[in-house]
Amino acid sequence: MTPLTLRLTGTPVEMGRQHGRQIAHLRTHLAQVIERRLNELHHLGADEPAAVQACLEFLEEADRPLLAYLAGLSEALGIETRQLHLYTLSSYLRDRWKAGQAEPAFAPSWEEGCTVWAASGPVTVDGRPLLVKNRDYHADHLPLQVIAAVAPSNGRRYISVGSAGSPEVFSSGINERGLAVADTHVLSRDIGPGLPRFSLMRELLTHHDSVASALDYLRSVPHMGAGTLMLADASGALALCESGHRHCGYMLSNGETSLVNTNHFETPALAAQWIEDEPPPLRGNSRGRHRRISAALQQRRGAVDLAWAQRMMAAHGPPQEALCRHPLPGHEGDSTVLGGGTISSVIFLPAGDAESAAPTFWLTGGAPCRGGWMRWRTASGGG
Repeated sequence: MTPLTLRLTGTPVEMGRQHGRQIAHLRTHLAQVIERRLNELHHLGADEPAAVQACLEFLEEADRPLLAYLAGLSEALGIETRQLHLYTLSSYLRDRWKAGQAEPAFAPSWEEGCTVWAASGPVTVDGRPLLVKNRDYHADHLPLQVIAAVAPSNGRRYISVGSAGSPEVFSSGINERGLAVADTHVLSRDIGPGLPRFSLMRELLTHHDSVASALDYLRSVPHMGAGTLMLADASGALALCESGHRHCGYMLSNGETSLVNTNHFETPALAAQWIEDEPPPLRGNSRGRHRRISAALQQRRGAVDLAWAQRMMAAHGPPQEALCRHPLPGHEGDSTVLGGGTISSVIFLPAGDAESAAPTFWLTGGAPCRGGWMRWRTASGGG
């Protein structure tokens, strides 16, 4: 499935309106997805007005561009702003509820996994950096998946991978200067009102050119937490930010020049804050995927390239180490019990490739095991 391409220019509210108009044909499906998420929150009791208000008050002070974007999107789609706010905050509200439970309470399906790694220098065949992500997410976002070619009125042009009806950098992206970023979700006790990952990623792509500059920014602002951000730039610098509300942890590329992260924390600042809430058949898969990628990068040192990355991200295996993930049957044969899976894979090349020095990326609009890789360049905003 080839994702829809959005072309967004101007101010945040203008881009929100453009987003809404360009996904008008998806409105019915999007409305059903929003209703499903909000019903889940209400059923859990996770939609507490005080928690929602605290987040919105923070964003009113710290991220008015996000609220303006959502206002334009709400206007163009004819969806109530309050509903769109709740939907946009739904992952945080669900995590906040889970973190407050005495015992881990896993959801009926794993839907927010994701595997991310980056490599450069002596690890890659030509010394050029790669940043790679398998997006494991709600299955109902597959038809909503979009590529956004963004030209803000004030800032760098960039291309992002995300979802129709969500903020413009909802999964990963790369800007015209070659700064690339990709996130993962981590269920954590260290969460609270702050800048969500999609706000942080938008700011990085809009106003920063290098990993060093990106890290300075990330260290200077309050985070909502509950995830990670992997960074790579055209020079080959790599870094990982483990994002918490009260504390953040950082890893920088060393002599190995590769970094891996999945859905748990490893830095001393946050390792104890991780909550593993997945159902028993999938327990341990975050560490299992991390080990598999780390070992493969070590064995492939000096020969990592685009073709190898494509094959690696399409790899299956036992549930605890599969990288390309598919729905699993439940205990009673119910395929929805452990639903969700890999809905796309992206490989960012911040320094370009043999064909072009422009920042480039390759994307599958579905599970990478099915192929269908498409090449994009930031310079043209097209394939």
